[in-house]
Amino acid sequence: MGEVKETKTDYSKETPEEIPGVITTTTSAIHNFLKKTKAQDVINWGRKNSLWFMTQPMGCCGVEMIATGCAHYDTDRFGIIPRNSPRHADVMIISGYVTKKYLPALKRLWEQMPAPKWVLAMGDCSISGGPFYESYSTVQNIDEIFPIDVFIPGCPPRPEALIQGFVELQKKITAKKDRGTDY
Repeated sequence: MGEVKETKTDYSKETPEEIPGVITTTTSAIHNFLKKTKAQDVINWGRKNSLWFMTQPMGCCGVEMIATGCAHYDTDRFGIIPRNSPRHADVMIISGYVTKKYLPALKRLWEQMPAPKWVLAMGDCSISGGPFYESYSTVQNIDEIFPIDVFIPGCPPRPEALIQGFVELQKKITAKKDRGTDY
């Protein structure tokens, strides 16, 4: 009996075959095509009308954020629904102070969120440090760490201000001026 010689084929160097009648493409080519068509406007319409935010109330701003989701203000009518998992949310609301100990967990939550994703900074503590400005334990300039789309000032901001912040985010998504997607 003769010996069987085994040959190894290197598939990484092969070029894809041209198949008659079939057009092959890449994901980036599809994204570039969608950016230039009216389909992107339809996609943005869907995104702006289904903003699901992650609940992580901090300090007194967290109480106002919880009140915004209750029956009196009812953000559900706008398609703004609170989610408990970062894997289901596309909006992160940084409400209140961020301590240096909490920052790594907040970054991990941001990384777990699927794209496209947006950030709202709610309250003076998250925007500029508030009464904890230059404190040993709080993080300053949160906008250098996260790409903030909308700042909601106040100490604490009322639920109406949070709803107005969501409306401003919806306008940015429609106008393609948000920082959540790469246009």
